[in-house]
Amino acid sequence: MKYAFIGSGNMARAIIGGLVHTGTPGEDILVINPNNPKSCAEVQAMYGAVPAPAEAVAEADTVVVAVKPQSFPAAAPVYAPFVKPGALVVSIMAGIPTGAVEAAFPTARVTRVMPNLALAVGCGASGVAPGATATDADVDLTVKIFSAAGVAVRVEESEIDSVAAISGSGAAYVYFLIENLRDAAIEDGMEPEKAALLARQTLIGAARQLEQENEPPEELRRRITSKKGTTEAAINAMAEAGLPAAVRAGYQANKRRSRELAEGK
Repeated sequence: MKYAFIGSGNMARAIIGGLVHTGTPGEDILVINPNNPKSCAEVQAMYGAVPAPAEAVAEADTVVVAVKPQSFPAAAPVYAPFVKPGALVVSIMAGIPTGAVEAAFPTARVTRVMPNLALAVGCGASGVAPGATATDADVDLTVKIFSAAGVAVRVEESEIDSVAAISGSGAAYVYFLIENLRDAAIEDGMEPEKAALLARQTLIGAARQLEQENEPPEELRRRITSKKGTTEAAINAMAEAGLPAAVRAGYQANKRRSRELAEGK
């Protein structure tokens, strides 16, 4: 199996890292970015992937399109002539439906992935959707690729915007919460370094416990929320201040923006 990555940014690097760490030889991974050869050289130094010209796409069984969505209309005609018939094209571009990718690469089968940057630390969460002609084997392969650096699940393309709103952007929501928890302590007089350390470690510990105990978050929350205690007082205050509604509003705003991007807005 030979892979070609069109694009060499952070997400491409994270996926390549996952492949290499799970046994794919670096020489079986081509990285293509004519506009930034320095970036390709960095990927080569990190993972042994091979910098290559556009025509090298013809060597690949699986082509991962990892360019910015706004760059796709200009990039697609450059690479389309070299995509071999029957190749699998995996798109990680936000807001670009599989139909548009299939139109650009008419001889290929297409899957679409909504990943997140936690791939870079082996803890990604990705949704994988098949295009019109993708087979179950194509989806399974795509899930395998992204599971190399986290977890990946099959979804329908109609659910991709929901995946974006949960895992695609979800880490930013969590960081926002920790940022505000830290700032609340600082405003209350705690030294910034101490507040930052405690807030960060609280997030790390909660995430690890959620993973290891495999319990629903509400169950873990219940365990540390004593009746009429300080945690209950804080949770009640957050609920009354509108935190649940704010989370849902953010989720819906994310989905709306995804649809706008798909419409070119």
